[in-house]
Amino acid sequence: MRLLALFLAFGAPGCVQPPERPVDREERFAFRTARTPYAAAICIGRNAKSRRGVSAEERLLGESSMEVVVRSGSRSGDMLAVAQVIRDGSFSNVSILVTPRIGAEREGFARALMTDC
Repeated sequence: MRLLALFLAFGAPGCVQPPERPVDREERFAFRTARTPYAAAICIGRNAKSRRGVSAEERLLGESSMEVVVRSGSRSGDMLAVAQVIRDGSFSNVSILVTPRIGAEREGFARALMTDC
């Protein structure tokens, strides 16, 4: 009986499945665009700024890459997403890290930032 109690105490918790998607982790989404890093960053920034309560800042990364930091427009200015745009030949690769502040629709937010970019 004591052995059964030990098994249940230590063995059973190992059987619990973790959730498929952690709620509190940021997610990264990858896109490819025919725009230059500068043009893509300006487009992403414009899309972010068109959303109510959101601000964006475009920055140069190195010689040919750009970064767009998207923040909430509130006093705290919490970071919502960071987009990195890196030249890849005649295309650009875009990696958008979306934070948990966005909620469950992180992929939709990333796609909205890339609209027409």
